[in-house]
Amino acid sequence: MERRTVLTMSAAAGLAVAGLSVACASSSESGGASRSRNLITVEELMEVPHSSVYEAVRALRPRWLQARAGASMRSPRRETPRVYMDGQLFGGVDQLWTLLPGEVGEIQFLSASDATTRFGTNHFAGAIVVTTRRR
Repeated sequence: MERRTVLTMSAAAGLAVAGLSVACASSSESGGASRSRNLITVEELMEVPHSSVYEAVRALRPRWLQARAGASMRSPRRETPRVYMDGQLFGGVDQLWTLLPGEVGEIQFLSASDATTRFGTNHFAGAIVVTTRRR
């Protein structure tokens, strides 16, 4: 292949990669279709009205509310995530019924290992971390 053709092809490939990078960055900045599976933003909460945060989580990320196996294979107990509000233990997932979506800034799901690292042991089903809006 001629050197000039190789350089032209390399330049075209470089431009394609650069264009793709810009397109990806702009779609995530503008709130495109890509949503984090571990985060619910205030914008998502306001898209469809719900009377409680529980209903919003159930509609937007239902897997967060699912019970998971306990600490051992021998234990038949199923665990649900623990809920934290502004860094403090708030209770189980039923506590989400008491919160209004308008009071919430964001909701994050932490895996069992991330929740254990952040809050300590016994987070077999992970944690749901609610951050309220700053007034």
